[in-house]
Amino acid sequence: MIQRKSALAPGTEIPLSVDELSYDDYEGPVPTVLIDNLEDPLATVITLEFGDYLGELLDTIQSLKNLGLNVTRAEIKEGKKNRFFITDAMTSEKITASERLEEIRFTIIKNLMEYHPESIESLAMGFKRVVEGTLTSPLGMRKTRGVKTKISVSPVASGARSAVQIQTLDRPGLLVDIVSTLKDLSLNVVSAEVDTVGSKAIDIIHVTYHGAALTQPMVELVTNALQYFLEMREIEGEESY
Repeated sequence: MIQRKSALAPGTEIPLSVDELSYDDYEGPVPTVLIDNLEDPLATVITLEFGDYLGELLDTIQSLKNLGLNVTRAEIKEGKKNRFFITDAMTSEKITASERLEEIRFTIIKNLMEYHPESIESLAMGFKRVVEGTLTSPLGMRKTRGVKTKISVSPVASGARSAVQIQTLDRPGLLVDIVSTLKDLSLNVVSAEVDTVGSKAIDIIHVTYHGAALTQPMVELVTNALQYFLEMREIEGEESY
């Protein structure tokens, strides 16, 4: 069982069962990339875990620096969770913009695939295109990844905003697309948390509507809009392979 801290309420744990993920015949460890803006008041915390495969991750640290980030602290343990505390190199502040969070996530997953090819089978199919020039896939029908899209909306403890939790098949650009969809509904996106567990993405986004939590009609509108958008994008992705 993998657990993470929820943005819905400090200290709340959301259990994520690895058994819920379908990796066909894959039996190896599931790579996880967790990006948390709640744990540390001054830095964005990135946690990586991939069985006993992860080493010192110097390539990951360098790639983060190449994105204009400061790695203010790193907790690296062989074969265990590795954590990086990062800030923007220009402002020394934590990372909150959805585009930047997606860029960080994408870079880390790309590194996993390049330096740890054993992770490829348990990551979303969309990311295979990142290293398409070095990877080959067998001909024939693509196997399903078995990740169902689930959306829930709940008020946060203060009652001044709502938390939209999205679980869906991971792919490049997912967070940016979700945030764009929410903004198209005239919602103000306050913050976003990003978790990648194998081929499953779990995003928790805090939003307001006219400065307040979502009303029930808005909850239904947001849920239906995201469900439709994500299912359409998944269909488009299936047809593009």
